[in-house]
Amino acid sequence: MGHLKDSNTGYFKHLFRAWKLAFTFFIGSIRCLMHGIIPEIDTECARKTVSKANNVIIGPNELLE
Repeated sequence: MGHLKDSNTGYFKHLFRAWKLAFTFFIGSIRCLMHGIIPEIDTECARKTVSKANNVIIGPNELLE
């Protein structure tokens, strides 16, 4: 399992992080679809989804370059 070794994480930690990220994108995509249909609602859905995904991937106090 080279990927787990490269990411320095165990199987279950990786599994749950991947599921959390998938759920974040799933909910975010629904929110963005609704925003596309009705532009006045949820105007920050994309920014918030990216921010939540960033928090899952690298942590809440770091920023992707």
